Amino acid sequence: MKRYDLLWSGRELKLSGLLRSRQGAWILAWFLGQATAIAGIALLALSGWFITAAGLAGMMSLATAYTFNYFTPAGVIRLLAILRTAGRYGERLGSHDAVLGLLADLRSGLFARLAAARQQQVSSLQHMHRLLSDIELLNNWPLNVVLPWLWAFMLLLGILGLTLVVAGGGLTLALSIPLVLATLVIPALAAGYGRNWGLQQAMQAETRRTALLQPLEALTALLQWQQWPRFATTFFAEDGSYVGAQLSQQRLAGKVVLLQQLCLAAAAAVLLWQGSALFSTGKLSVAMLLALLLAIFGFAELVLVLGMNVMTFGLCRAACTRLNAIVPSSVPVSEPKKDLPLQLHLQARNLCARWPRALNGAEHISFDVKNGDILLLQGASGAGKSALLAVLAGELEANDGELSCNGWPFAHWQWTRQVGYLAQQLDIFDLTLAENLRLGKADATDEELWAVLASVGLMVWAEHQPKQLDTPLGEYGAAVSGGQARRIALARLLLRPYVLLILDEPFAGMDEDTQFALAAMLQQHQQRGILVVASHQANPWPQAQVLQVGAS
Repeated sequence: MKRYDLLWSGRELKLSGLLRSRQGAWILAWFLGQATAIAGIALLALSGWFITAAGLAGMMSLATAYTFNYFTPAGVIRLLAILRTAGRYGERLGSHDAVLGLLADLRSGLFARLAAARQQQVSSLQHMHRLLSDIELLNNWPLNVVLPWLWAFMLLLGILGLTLVVAGGGLTLALSIPLVLATLVIPALAAGYGRNWGLQQAMQAETRRTALLQPLEALTALLQWQQWPRFATTFFAEDGSYVGAQLSQQRLAGKVVLLQQLCLAAAAAVLLWQGSALFSTGKLSVAMLLALLLAIFGFAELVLVLGMNVMTFGLCRAACTRLNAIVPSSVPVSEPKKDLPLQLHLQARNLCARWPRALNGAEHISFDVKNGDILLLQGASGAGKSALLAVLAGELEANDGELSCNGWPFAHWQWTRQVGYLAQQLDIFDLTLAENLRLGKADATDEELWAVLASVGLMVWAEHQPKQLDTPLGEYGAAVSGGQARRIALARLLLRPYVLLILDEPFAGMDEDTQFALAAMLQQHQQRGILVVASHQANPWPQAQVLQVGAS
């Protein structure tokens, strides 16, 4: 079982499973944070006790001042200060390591499930922004809810235990009521209320986003027909509702924090009231009373964090609900795929391919190709050539029809690293020419790079560049022309052999002589495999099988 599989409880992603994949990291983060909280509150309480006790010892008599032990408390205070500082930095490192690990596991697990169910993957790409935002939101559950609550709960037990030891059960019972209300009851009630509010906010955010982005896609037409103000009014109304809900959430968090502060103030008042009575009877010293009071003040910092994050539970629960709605609940189990044989026989029967929400696509396509064959797809723009190539490359699920290889379904074979695909959307990165090429073959030598550049007609151009192979290409290939970028992407594919080479418009931006030279090179390069090309240009291969896509 992979690490990210531990996040799922049954068939759904649940908040209770978010700590499973990185248990060791979360335990370390909790331990360091707990040590920091204990050291901070103990430092405050002990400092108050030490200053008060030392002052009283000096006021009582000179002999008492000389016999008072200053060194042990002072040393403990310095130790606590060091522990608090080291623990705080350690907790930050530990919690960030756990959070980054959780995010990695969430992304790996969710996208593995999408990849294992391609039909669900295609539909969920429409909600990619939800995937990203909801995954980022889920790390708030352990970081801002679970860990702070555990820290506060353990400190609550510690303060009540200390009170029981130094002051007895009466004061402990009286203090426990306001402290438990501030630490447990009020945050729990607020979190229960915010559970439904989180889902409502997520729905409002989605409605607001849709009201903005959908009209923007047709902004020019709406402006021409003077319909933009109507859509703008709708968006501003949705935006007002969303902002109003945000303000309501902030007011609720403020009310929760106010109630917690009132409970903490009540705890301080109870301590002073009953503590003074215990002092008058000699059962509690002034120094210890001040130490307990300062401990409650330090404890307030942890408790108020729980009130500020009352809506986090609802938001994280809503994120889980949204992710479960668009991610497959179970990963289909498939048999191990077979290695490809040397001789391939690729067949399609009435194959239909269409991009999601596209009006047109490739319909009822049939072909039969073997090793050494060239299949040329031609047709008007929008006829479905690119969609058909995406199906062959394994990036799109066919809508209908059959695609087989050597008599077995196409998915029966292991195509990983066996298919080279040049799509219309190029991947040229802000790296040097050599670095972009070596993405196709990491250990390629300079001689191999020059040879492949020569095969696509770019060697002379590269030689005339001041930095030659170290020429920066810019982001998305901005430093070169569109035709050069396409040939660089093609050269990257040609650095290693592929049994199936799929090229979408490889001749775009080329003159006729360059086109025919490149076609001859591709035929020679792919003579032991299958070459599938979609192109608007004239057929450069007389022996190629030409398939008209979109023809009636």
